[in-house]
Amino acid sequence: MDSSKLRQKIWLLDEQRRNLLRQVLRPFPMVSGSLFQMRRQCGNPRCKCARGELHASWYLSRHWEGKTKLTYIGRVVPDWLQKRVGRYQIHQKRLAAIRKIDAEISRGSTSCGMKKCRALRRYRGNGNELAYL
Repeated sequence: MDSSKLRQKIWLLDEQRRNLLRQVLRPFPMVSGSLFQMRRQCGNPRCKCARGELHASWYLSRHWEGKTKLTYIGRVVPDWLQKRVGRYQIHQKRLAAIRKIDAEISRGSTSCGMKKCRALRRYRGNGNELAYL
């Protein structure tokens, strides 16, 4: 790939990365973890769960000190909790996208020779310098 196309590709990737960073650095309130529903039998032989209609309850699963912890939520998930867990999952996807873009920029910079890479050095409008690409 010639240096002009490589420079354009890296510029577009850097633009995407900056947009994602703006969103990641100003998060809304969120709760880390995942919501899931468990269905269980209570043990009463005359209950509806004995006929196959199990009792449902919601839990919040999250990692704490290297272990998975479950927090009982109840039969219904509050709207505020569902929104905050959803925000956390979107936040994690954005972080993964930033890591993917960083890897792609790194691959693009190492695929060219050092002389070409020096030609790709540029400055952002805010004065920050991209390293030799």
